Amino acid sequence: MNQNKSVELLTARLRLRPLHEDDLVHIQRYGVIEEFYRYLPIDRQTADDIEVFLKARLADQEDGKQDRLTLAIEPFDVGHIIGTVRLEVQDRKHKQGDIGYAMNLEYHGKGYMSEAVNRVLETAFCEFGLHRVWATVDTENERSCKLLERVGMTREGHLRHDMFIRGEWRDSFLYSILAR
Repeated sequence: MNQNKSVELLTARLRLRPLHEDDLVHIQRYGVIEEFYRYLPIDRQTADDIEVFLKARLADQEDGKQDRLTLAIEPFDVGHIIGTVRLEVQDRKHKQGDIGYAMNLEYHGKGYMSEAVNRVLETAFCEFGLHRVWATVDTENERSCKLLERVGMTREGHLRHDMFIRGEWRDSFLYSILAR
């Protein structure tokens, strides 16, 4: 898989595209809110932390990093980034990868993330030749569990105390989907 600066995926309502420097203000707008991190295995980020994150992703794009694709989610009717979706090859020999995503809380419940994840899964299987894609999700994140099930993923397991988040051990569910 090649993280090419020109990778762009389209759906009926979304443009999934490489990140740009001018996305920073939009990512910072939602990325500094405490609630955004409720189920994420990282601490709340500052505006400076988010700038470092964006610069690292831009460097990956510039270098053509082979095993990670991070795309901005931009609805046509919004006109700016509302989140990101990431596909990362974890094992080339066994054709396995994982998917992750995050979105501005203001846009939850509109189906944007389901649409984005479905499109990236299609790309993972049809264009990148992966056989299996997996995701982990905090066991209390019901919305994300429902999203993964909606896109066809199957809950495979319960990982006990696999993440240490803000001072406490958290469990995760493991989901996966096989090539369609």
